[in-house]
Amino acid sequence: MSVLSTMPPRKLRIFAFDPSMGRRHETLPLNEVIVSIPWEMDKLDPGVPFVGPVGEYIEVIDFDPSLDLVYAPVNLHDPGLLADNGLRPAEWNPQFHQQMTYAVAMNTIANFESALGRVALWAARDRDEKGRWINPQYVQRLRIYPHALRDANAYYSPEKKALLFGYFAAGEGQSGAPAGTIIFTCLSHDIIAHETSHALLDGMHPRFSEATNPDVLALHEAFADIVAIFQHFSYADVLKDQIARTHGDLESQNLLGQLAQEFGQVLGRGTALRDALGGWKDGVWRAHEPNPRLLRETEEVHDRGAILVAAVFRAFLSIYRARISDLLRIASSGTGILPAGALHPDLVNRLAREASKSARHILQMCIRALDYCPPVDVTFGDYLRAIITADHDLFPEDEHNYRVAVMEAFIAWGIVPRDMPIVSVQTLLWPTMGEAAADYKAAFPRLTDLKGEVAYLLSRPLEMIDQLKTRGDFTDSEGQKFLDGLDRTAREIFEELNKAMGNRLPESAKRPKSSLREILSRNLLELGLEADRKVEWLARDLYGRLFWGLITEAKNAPLRDIIRIRTDADAPATVRRSKIIAGPAIEVHSVRMAARRGNRDQIEREYVVELTQTRHGYLDPKMQEAADKGKPPKGPYDFYFRRGCTLLIDAETFEIRRVIRTPGDICDDAELERMRAYLTRQARSRENAFTAGGSKPVRPEIFAHLHRQRS
Repeated sequence: MSVLSTMPPRKLRIFAFDPSMGRRHETLPLNEVIVSIPWEMDKLDPGVPFVGPVGEYIEVIDFDPSLDLVYAPVNLHDPGLLADNGLRPAEWNPQFHQQMTYAVAMNTIANFESALGRVALWAARDRDEKGRWINPQYVQRLRIYPHALRDANAYYSPEKKALLFGYFAAGEGQSGAPAGTIIFTCLSHDIIAHETSHALLDGMHPRFSEATNPDVLALHEAFADIVAIFQHFSYADVLKDQIARTHGDLESQNLLGQLAQEFGQVLGRGTALRDALGGWKDGVWRAHEPNPRLLRETEEVHDRGAILVAAVFRAFLSIYRARISDLLRIASSGTGILPAGALHPDLVNRLAREASKSARHILQMCIRALDYCPPVDVTFGDYLRAIITADHDLFPEDEHNYRVAVMEAFIAWGIVPRDMPIVSVQTLLWPTMGEAAADYKAAFPRLTDLKGEVAYLLSRPLEMIDQLKTRGDFTDSEGQKFLDGLDRTAREIFEELNKAMGNRLPESAKRPKSSLREILSRNLLELGLEADRKVEWLARDLYGRLFWGLITEAKNAPLRDIIRIRTDADAPATVRRSKIIAGPAIEVHSVRMAARRGNRDQIEREYVVELTQTRHGYLDPKMQEAADKGKPPKGPYDFYFRRGCTLLIDAETFEIRRVIRTPGDICDDAELERMRAYLTRQARSRENAFTAGGSKPVRPEIFAHLHRQRS
């Protein structure tokens, strides 16, 4: 069920930042905030010990393997805790640690769902315990282990579908905590929000953990930081305090732009782990000055990601300044310069309100942009185009010039799309289908027919399955497996949806089961935030398979040409082949619905369809050439080269609204060489006397490695 419940929200206490705020007199009032989160938590099951809190999305399991100890779960349904908004913040209480991780993670999930207009799903489980590939399995809950590691690290594990938090003792001579103090990463708001964002992004874009260019993992890290930082602005008391202290000037040093203060201080940095605004140099704090050359000179993942965070925060500051300019003029008798002394509380409140609105809009722009990215090999320039296009399609008029502010900030930091001679808000928009098809005039009649077929697929999936059964180009055994899978998924949707509907109704109101045809005659993706999450997952799988059937039909060759999907038999032998039909394989990675509310309160809905193709890559060009000709070397290939396309389809007209393609197609040797050069450079930079070079773009527990490397 959705996190948007008809029940009042649950309120829980958390640390606003981390426990270090409570050790300083001036920040003590900011030590604690109360968050309102959706009421989705299940009651504790007495038959399942040591688990909790547990809800629809998350289960907290408090097992400490270093001590072989399990901490009893907090019962947030206890009347006393319900009346007092949960446990009071306490570093020494493991049950508060459970409450803190649960509350911050759920708050982050709610922000995602609000921006995207659909329920959040975790990445499917596609390997068994021995690492062998299996058919994707639905993952209902993300697991959270508050005390999983005795280490200065915390990370999201794609393998375990879990967040693992560490703890460690502060060393001598460090600021932030006395020597010997135990530092719990699970008590840092920013670290929890950061790791939860990694998990949410992985659920949307599993291929974004493949390091195919310098920006992919940097985007993962930057995006997680952006979410954590901009959630600070939702805490009213913290925001008002910082505005009062800075005299309304959020470009000066403040807590709102800092990430993981305590963690950074005890690691010897003397300040927060990262700061979107500036940093200390020679004992003086200085704001970051945009440097358009820095991106070209930086490849370390976190340092590169910090450039993207700085650009986004610069855009926020520009928007905030514009929104408060009238208030400053009123409060300063027209000069725009506030007089010395404390700000009037009413002015603080109004400035805080504008800052909160600006931060929320920027955060939603950044989250919504995820649906407008190419499915693989994403770059910062792609992300800029995604932000601009997503906002344009929802707010065509841009009366506050938000898009110009974002573009200006990104350009100032040297973030522009590749091979774009003129950068403007208009040129940054991803192409429409008409623009993408300009060189394929013969395809226009076919595109007109395609609208009706897409509508048919979504509204009458059983009939579409029947149509697929008449195709003569399916191979016997694999084609039958594919068709059997469609029938099986349809039946599973029927069973799960009936179960979900029955569970929500009182016994007296339960109806007889609906028929399979009745249930599947409705568009299941349109349920949005009211969807049962497993039904949503199954529906995406079903519609993805049906869209695959549509896109692979011979008559849709013109569309495949436009979106750069290759199915011709003369593609290099290294291009992965389909087992169902002759020719290169196509993966329809996702068919999902995005629902957004515009400035006239209109609901904009569109389908997001992601298609990818895969090719085996070799670091040695001669080995690549031989393999392309069907004579691969004895050893394994070195990496995956992927190309793909994201289609945005209007949910009312079924017209393809946007075409978001990766550069080149799966047969493009120039793009393959670009990726090979990057991986070769990375392998050489990692080589030393103790480690092999390693060129794989996908590493086990990649986020654990990145965070350990950084700390």
